[in-house]
Amino acid sequence: MAVKKLYFLPVGQCYLDQSAVNRNLTPGHLVEMPVWCFLLETRDGPILIDTGMPDSFVNNPDYYNGTQREGRVVPNMSVSDQIVNVMRRVGYHPEDIQAVISSHLHLDHAGGNGHFPNVPIIVQRAEFDAAMGNDNYSPQECRLSHLNYQIIEGDYELTPGVDIVFTPGHSPGHQSILVTTERSGPVLLTIDVAYTRQNFENGVPFLTFDPNMAAQSINRMQQLIEQLHPSTVFFGHDRQQAKEAVTFPDFL
Repeated sequence: MAVKKLYFLPVGQCYLDQSAVNRNLTPGHLVEMPVWCFLLETRDGPILIDTGMPDSFVNNPDYYNGTQREGRVVPNMSVSDQIVNVMRRVGYHPEDIQAVISSHLHLDHAGGNGHFPNVPIIVQRAEFDAAMGNDNYSPQECRLSHLNYQIIEGDYELTPGVDIVFTPGHSPGHQSILVTTERSGPVLLTIDVAYTRQNFENGVPFLTFDPNMAAQSINRMQQLIEQLHPSTVFFGHDRQQAKEAVTFPDFL
């Protein structure tokens, strides 16, 4: 059974040093990175993929001043980008969500997890173990210990039409999602297996926990594309692709 609708939800931007997006570039210049969440409407209820940035980033571009990330990470988030407000515009409240898939627990993907205290949050064991108690996973909102985590290990079919693919490298337990929709067929959300199409197709190095592992995950995604010929392959932070993306209220 396929997913009825897949909505792309823009939830602000985060400026990163260009050397994080392309390791061949000299540090010192910030580039804008779009931030995304995804909502799936299934016959069993809505599923959310990622929750964006934390509320502490709202109107607070100086959040990382005085830290090792000063000048390298600058959030650009408004009240309208908070996941609860995004959900409200789509017509849902946090308690309506049947499950949250956390691709990984970085600042621009898991910041809103705390708004879903009773919802199963699906995360890889490797990611959970790496993040909990680790100050490098900043801010604290991304690694709250009291949430209803559903820990998985490796590939996992959440429900028909929603397949989680274990793609470590960018982070220890990164996972991508293959969504099959009634309208568009297979849609591959690579998330941060590659920030951009250049990272993915041309081997441009980017910020990773393990470069070799990341290369293996990219190779696996490329093989999956050859097998399935998805209608859309979407990269986590590609600015050009973001300009062309079909966003809510349109859907795939």
